[in-house]
Amino acid sequence: MAGFVRAVALDLDGTLTSGSDLSEGAMAAIEEARTEGVAAILVTGRIRAEMDAEFPGLADAFDLVVAENGAVLLGPDGGRTLARPVDETLAVALRTAGVSVRSGEVLLAGSANDTDVVVAEVARLGLDCQLLRNRSELMVLPSAVSKGTGLVAALDELGISPHNTVAVGDAENDLALFEVAELGVAVANAVPSLQQHADLVLAGAAGAAGDGVADFLAGPLVRGTCPVRPERRRLSIGHFLDGGVASVPGAQSNILVCGGSGAGKSHMAGLLIEQWVTAGYSVLVVDVEGDHIGLGHLRNTAVLGDGAQLPTPHELISVLRAQRSSVVLDLSGTSPAHRVAYLHDVASVVEAERAVTGVPHWIVIDEAHQTLGGAGAATAIFRPADLGYCLITYVPEQLSETALAAIDLTIRVTGAPLPGVAGTGTALLREGGGPEREFALTPRRTPHRRHWHKYVTQPLPGHQWFRFRSPTGTELTAARDLREFAKMLHDVEATSAEHHLGRGDFSRWVVGTLQDRELGAAVAAVERDLLARRAHDVERARDRILAEIAERYDDAPQ
Repeated sequence: MAGFVRAVALDLDGTLTSGSDLSEGAMAAIEEARTEGVAAILVTGRIRAEMDAEFPGLADAFDLVVAENGAVLLGPDGGRTLARPVDETLAVALRTAGVSVRSGEVLLAGSANDTDVVVAEVARLGLDCQLLRNRSELMVLPSAVSKGTGLVAALDELGISPHNTVAVGDAENDLALFEVAELGVAVANAVPSLQQHADLVLAGAAGAAGDGVADFLAGPLVRGTCPVRPERRRLSIGHFLDGGVASVPGAQSNILVCGGSGAGKSHMAGLLIEQWVTAGYSVLVVDVEGDHIGLGHLRNTAVLGDGAQLPTPHELISVLRAQRSSVVLDLSGTSPAHRVAYLHDVASVVEAERAVTGVPHWIVIDEAHQTLGGAGAATAIFRPADLGYCLITYVPEQLSETALAAIDLTIRVTGAPLPGVAGTGTALLREGGGPEREFALTPRRTPHRRHWHKYVTQPLPGHQWFRFRSPTGTELTAARDLREFAKMLHDVEATSAEHHLGRGDFSRWVVGTLQDRELGAAVAAVERDLLARRAHDVERARDRILAEIAERYDDAPQ
């Protein structure tokens, strides 16, 4: 079973059991899922000794067990506590007060009927504890310990992302599981509060625990034939101009970003990547022209490549596996021939890794028409039908039929500014068969840096060189690329720089030749500032001369 879901986290009481009866169908489905490569984690509020006494050997049916509501982690090699035990003075005080409590390795367990007494004793003793209900049961735990924190520890041990995890539960203390897992599933007999927060509620008769769990584990979501797209995992990328939030799925979709040259496709793609990485998804960016290296500022994001120092496919996978990181693979310094061969090797290794671990969640391919075009080198290897692709291109019609047919959501970047609001942009979003809707983009957090190789050191054709001239029009020198331009601008005579600034030549060259509208706007602002100061200085000089004349002659112009 090679799919997106790599782990299932299951509550015990009320989810796999009715009273002391364990659901045979659910346990058989768990065994089958493990056989097919999905890890199974039991997450229970029970004390280990009590669980073992009632269900001997149950722990062996799971890859790991999180006991005591997230405070204890148990595995084949033994167990360990994940928090310091609740102060024993509380147990002594409660028993002295006639309250029956049971001590685990970390928590205290008792009846929810005694909640008021427990609250009073915790306050009296000044302890840093939390009280959690599990139907009729009450648990006293150290602060910040939950089934969610225990699940995170278990997933770290297994090397599985929470975003590739499904959680199934029935009671209030399972809410923390849902917060961690990509998909939260409530059984039919779950308490109302859990059902309200669940992404999916299983069918079955209320009170018949285990009903629906077996079918769910053998169903399309876990088997990978149906995408996992919970609404609460969608990520905002802006606001529709006609109202509402513009958002994209957290995972399990294919997205096309298109638009004309210079319209802002790289900016839009960077915004998507920022949102995914910030939310904890793993992203691999195939950066053909070096437009996305600024994303290296994001947490757990590495920039690899640049020039001839490309990582081997296995080195790339090692970085992706480390803390489920994201990688910007910078191919801008490689020749087209080398790039084709390299991507051929990388694609097969990355797809194999996704089949086994579900990571990376997203593969972002810039200049996708080169890679996934009709005759692209990786058309037969990269498989958009597997979901989790973001394709960026200015010629979407050149993509292969397979790639186009697999698109779920299209973002067409227009480059148009938002009316009346400086520094913003708009795009058009179409999802499924719906209409295009215009939205204003959320500002980016990381810089959109144009790369040295693409914009600085590649020589331009002779007719596109910037030719520095004197105020009389005599050519002084010529810059073949942006690096030479910067050096010559630093060294050229001030009269030449002033000549070009006054004419707007610098911004015109940056926009028209380099097609860098962002840099062009910044340069144009400098040019306008010089013109404004020059005009101000002329007016000020004229006024001073007129004032000098007026002091000396009657009837002088004022």
